[in-house]
Amino acid sequence: MSASVPHGSRVVFLSAYHDYRTAKRASIHQVADGLMEAGCDVSFISTRFSRLSKRTADSRMFLWDRANRIEVVNGIKCYLWRTELHPFQSERRWLNALTARVYPAYAALPNAKFDQMLSTADFVIIESSVAAIYLRRIKRVNPTAKIIYYATDRLDTVGAHPFIRYRLELDADLINHCSLRSPKMVSDFRWAEGRLFRAEFGINRTEFENVGPNPYVGSGLSAVSVGSMLFDPSFITSVARHFPDIHFHVIGCGTTFNAPQNVIIHPEMKFIDTLPYIKYASIGLAPYRQAEGVEYLAESSLKMAQYEYFGLPTVCPTFAVGDAKSRFGYQTDNAGSMVAAMSAARVAIGTIEKREFLSWREVGERILQPELFPGLALSN
Repeated sequence: MSASVPHGSRVVFLSAYHDYRTAKRASIHQVADGLMEAGCDVSFISTRFSRLSKRTADSRMFLWDRANRIEVVNGIKCYLWRTELHPFQSERRWLNALTARVYPAYAALPNAKFDQMLSTADFVIIESSVAAIYLRRIKRVNPTAKIIYYATDRLDTVGAHPFIRYRLELDADLINHCSLRSPKMVSDFRWAEGRLFRAEFGINRTEFENVGPNPYVGSGLSAVSVGSMLFDPSFITSVARHFPDIHFHVIGCGTTFNAPQNVIIHPEMKFIDTLPYIKYASIGLAPYRQAEGVEYLAESSLKMAQYEYFGLPTVCPTFAVGDAKSRFGYQTDNAGSMVAAMSAARVAIGTIEKREFLSWREVGERILQPELFPGLALSN
């Protein structure tokens, strides 16, 4: 580990969406693994989990009976805080106004284990969105902890409750710095000027080099989509029928839909199990739907980075193309544009140069102390 981050530093991750033990793997899981590898004492706390979670196909439901106790997995202490109910975002303004009054009370619910895990931390990494409601509590139980806001997504894009932005900006002085997955998110953080840094991508080379066997043997060309964020099934249904010789594999999209026979819809998989589908695919797909401020996905999409690592031509909306020459963009409301992008990607199969990335250990060290690494500072 870098001399700037002493061996054994205690790092707590706090997320309102992810648990370290789920099959779904986001960058926050990878950063946790990287810091564990670097010699940190890592804990992972997951919140916003209650009886209401049963209605939303929450990926953490398999942990229902294991909630409210600490488990150690891969050397990381895991804790899922289950309550009777939790506040939520609604499209109804009157309901949002009501739940806005609930968030402070929810953030203050008594929990000795939660407070104890935070009280001993040297660093607390807050994943973007709802987990920000705990900033005051963290400072109360641990005044010396360095608090890092890890911005993986824009609040508007993920549909966060308006109270989250209000509370985040009100408590801005409690945050030491913000690590943003994309410079395109800077305008959302004018309140943190001088404390903004870019969080880079990472790859666990061991996992990526030792994937399982080719799942497509004998099936010809294949295209793969992984993940559920802003998933747009209309892209798959529009394009698949135009390319009957290509098998489309949709993994963990979080929904069901009618599709042509050459579309195979897979349930959510463990991250490691998705890698053969990516490595041996002919084309990578990122069928995001249009949403508020989605342009940052051009630089923050984890799956598109994985496609780049394996040298896949990628089909995605034009807003997600960015500067990557390996991506072929389409207009989200135009089936003809989708087909054209798919055709261009097909021509590019086998011609894309693989991209190299940092390790997740290196990414984690930069998130903890980015000021020590040149070129990461971002300006408003």
